[in-house]
Amino acid sequence: MAERRVELETLNRLFTESVHGKGQVVLITGPGASGKSELVSAFHGRAEDEGALVLSAAGSRAERVLPLGVMGQLFRSAVLPHEMTEQVEHLLRPEPMGFTADEPDPVTLGQRHAQVAYGLCALLLELARDRPVVLSVDDVHHADGPSLQALLYIQRRLTSSRTMLVLSEWQQPRPAYPLFHAELTRQPNCTRVRLAPLSGLGVEELLREHMAAEDARRLAPVFHAVSGGNLVLLHGLIEDHCTVAAVGHGGACADAAIATGESFRQAVLSCLHRWEPRLLEVAQAAALLGESASAFAVARLLKVKAASVEPVLGALNTTGLLDDVRFRHPAVRAAVLGDLAPEGQAVMHLRAARLMYQDGAAPAEIAGHLITAGGGVDEGWMADVLRDAAKQALATGEAERAIECLDLALQACGDERERAAITALLARVQWGVNPSAVSRLIRPLTAAFERGHLDGTDVMALGRYLFWHGRGEEAATTLGWFDGSPHESDSWTQAELDLTRDWLRLCHPRLPTAEGTPFTANGGAPGMAAVTAPGAAQRTAQRRGGAGTSAERHRGVRTEATLTDVMNNGRGDEAIGRAEQVLQSCRLSDTVMESVLGALLVFIHADRLDKAVHWCVTLGDEAKTRGLHAWSATLADMRARVALRQGDLAAAERHARQALADMSPQSWGVAVGSPMAHLLQATTAMGRLAEAEELTEQVVPEDMAHTWFWPRYLYARGHYYLASNRLHAALGDFQTCGALLKDWNLDLPGLLPWRTASGQVYLRLGRPEAARELVVEQLGRPGAGNPRVRGVSLRVLAATGDVKKRAPMLKEAVERLQESGDRLELALALADLSDAHHKLGEFARARLMARRAKQIAKSCHAEALCQRLLPSEGADGAGDKAAGPSSETEVFAVLSDAERRVAALAALGHTNREIGGKLFITVSTVEQHLTRVYRKLNVNRRTDLPTELPLLMADTAG
Repeated sequence: MAERRVELETLNRLFTESVHGKGQVVLITGPGASGKSELVSAFHGRAEDEGALVLSAAGSRAERVLPLGVMGQLFRSAVLPHEMTEQVEHLLRPEPMGFTADEPDPVTLGQRHAQVAYGLCALLLELARDRPVVLSVDDVHHADGPSLQALLYIQRRLTSSRTMLVLSEWQQPRPAYPLFHAELTRQPNCTRVRLAPLSGLGVEELLREHMAAEDARRLAPVFHAVSGGNLVLLHGLIEDHCTVAAVGHGGACADAAIATGESFRQAVLSCLHRWEPRLLEVAQAAALLGESASAFAVARLLKVKAASVEPVLGALNTTGLLDDVRFRHPAVRAAVLGDLAPEGQAVMHLRAARLMYQDGAAPAEIAGHLITAGGGVDEGWMADVLRDAAKQALATGEAERAIECLDLALQACGDERERAAITALLARVQWGVNPSAVSRLIRPLTAAFERGHLDGTDVMALGRYLFWHGRGEEAATTLGWFDGSPHESDSWTQAELDLTRDWLRLCHPRLPTAEGTPFTANGGAPGMAAVTAPGAAQRTAQRRGGAGTSAERHRGVRTEATLTDVMNNGRGDEAIGRAEQVLQSCRLSDTVMESVLGALLVFIHADRLDKAVHWCVTLGDEAKTRGLHAWSATLADMRARVALRQGDLAAAERHARQALADMSPQSWGVAVGSPMAHLLQATTAMGRLAEAEELTEQVVPEDMAHTWFWPRYLYARGHYYLASNRLHAALGDFQTCGALLKDWNLDLPGLLPWRTASGQVYLRLGRPEAARELVVEQLGRPGAGNPRVRGVSLRVLAATGDVKKRAPMLKEAVERLQESGDRLELALALADLSDAHHKLGEFARARLMARRAKQIAKSCHAEALCQRLLPSEGADGAGDKAAGPSSETEVFAVLSDAERRVAALAALGHTNREIGGKLFITVSTVEQHLTRVYRKLNVNRRTDLPTELPLLMADTAG
């Protein structure tokens, strides 16, 4: 390299002078890993080429205690004449060890070492008469004392000989042997050569030996920044870089990103272990302190004076490991920390944590040391720091880290109330990651509840945990704590509370909730008294201050519409606004899951499926980023629910499978019935009955029979039995589903339209009157005015009556289902309408409805329905044409591009809001386009739109 050519030329020039009888001494100095050994080795090759005899040795910290060890290396490193070899061995022979207790006389030893130096010098001068001689000692700062004295003796006698002495040492603020250093450098024939770490250009030149010139130029700044020009680190980096590149890019190492792997780690440790122990100690202390490192902090950690640390930090800077008191690359710090001795690691980390706490370091950084130390120490400040670090970890999406901090905080906390608060927070975090893991916290939470150490938020959470793990009676007792009293909401908004209560009443109808009442389908009282936990009445009286009854205090708490009203009465505007407010302000790390799910249900039952999808996607992405697997799974399940409402079977299957993959059945608990039901219903509607049958054979938790998830599962299984022509089994599931919903006051067709499902079975059994009775009853239930409920009800009701009366009823069903956005039910209604027209002899209309039904069924992936519709296309009158433009070309020509796009989506059954979302236009713009389309095509409603429109658009797009 060019940066070393100057120094090499200096050595070569001095060698030439020594060849001419002017003995020279060269002292090569520089920081660790600056290339001293490589320079000496290169010079050895040049000297040997010129006929010189090279005697070399290397100092070692481990061999420093061996007297004359370096001199032995020198004179045994080359083949000498036989007589000289015998003289060398005679001079260097060890002194016989006696068995007396007396120590050797220092004067005697000194005389002995002087005699050896004299003899070796004489041999050296004799060798130099015949040929030039080079004596080379690498790392002379590690040489033993007697060898250093011998080297000084030789230096003073080689001024007129053909001998050159080359010594290299690590540059230190204070030399290990200052007297040797002073004596050596004061001689006139001593030349000092100083090396520095490689510059950016030097790094680039080195990289050119391993990669193309352009790649070396591009990567040199990065390599230099990471290594600081340290040659050992550079070689480690290059090796890792080329290894990664060879694996990932077929040998094109310059194309791979810079890598720091095992070679780099070993390079870091090699540097530190070959140098003085104090450098390793200081480096480890700086690594422990991280961002809090300073000379003063390092000194406190090591329990030494700052004045002794500063020069060591300076040395680490010159070697390229540090930049000021920070490591140049995280991999360097990781290597140093990983090298800490296990027996002292916990002590050092704990000491570092204390110092950093005293200096006001960030809780997250302190917590890292406490976690590594492993706890076992109870100091008052630790629990607070760990809890703050957990909250910070949650804010940055590190749920697993937060769990680590809170687990350790429990060990460090001695106060009962604080322990209860930490346990409750840990349970909330764990619940978002893995609900099954919360089981270990139920006992301490229950104990804290019994002592009155939990607030209302945590009591409600404990009730959910107990129920989730199948402990229903304990859950009821716990939730009875509320006893109908107003809840002190703390950080919750009233909207969150209402939605949480509604969700709990819906999913756990047998249990009292925050208001002491389960969900009701008609707004009436359920007739179930709230269960009160021991001591709850006394705590309630204390919270109330002894004033008023629970009914009086509770009056006015629920003043706005919530999920209850949406499902009962179809009102939605106010509830939608509140649900939107909850979702906009929620943070998954500290928001109650039930309030979010309740808000999403508001959107679903208010037919705002676009909003439900938006929030499922938004929050689902956040959950994945933060590692909140329970959130990710439940939101995926909610998306499957929305997809079924939209008739998108492929999406429903995909999201349901994701929900089951993101969280194990054990973690799902009784709620596993929800994604299983969605998956079962989707695969059944897609005609994949073998897969559906496998799902019905999977074991579900027994306690699921006491929850909303059981009728939901029965409803899905009933449809599988119906599709498999197992009619009595299907009817049994639908009727059991209905009986449970009635018993729980959840009999809302917007939740599960079990009556129309049962009606379809009765129609297949030849009992249309029984079917008609159920459908009429369903149309009288609360929430039956919902477009989807009414459309489905009318479709089944039409099948129970005379064929001549079916078409008008089915047309209204089609309009309502088109409005609802459920494309699968729309396709079924169109298929029934096609069949009705066909039986009336209206073959053109039958064919038109069949084609439209099939197109929508295909878009839903409803293969069974597609197969059913195949005969319709070949029916009598297939050649007839519906009213409208005379050809596909005319249909396409009269509409603008924007009108075609809107009309095509409308023909496929999408609502105006969905069309606006897909085309990024307002609902008002959609309505304007459709008005012009109706006028141009001479039709009155979207159900009359030509069925060719979606096909024409697809052909154009292709």
